[in-house]
Amino acid sequence: MSKISINDIKYDLLKIIEPYDSVLERGKTKPIYHLFVSYLNDMRKAGIIREFNVNTSTRDAATTFDVSVKVSADRTPKKLKIHVGTFQAPWCNA
Repeated sequence: MSKISINDIKYDLLKIIEPYDSVLERGKTKPIYHLFVSYLNDMRKAGIIREFNVNTSTRDAATTFDVSVKVSADRTPKKLKIHVGTFQAPWCNA
């Protein structure tokens, strides 16, 4: 079992959302959700993390992913908030 910090996990999650930031349509969270779950399941199967939970909340300009990750059995889960900007149409008429 290799050691990984919560900051490494957060960095990986931020890299996952990078192509979707400010392009994601409002309410269309499935692609990112499935990528997060796949990544965290791989980490769990490898024995790097114990358990995880992913929740979403949508606002006007962003979608927030609340990710809690339990790295070891004797520690409390660490909570991460990952914000993904949603697509905003231009305000001017050309």
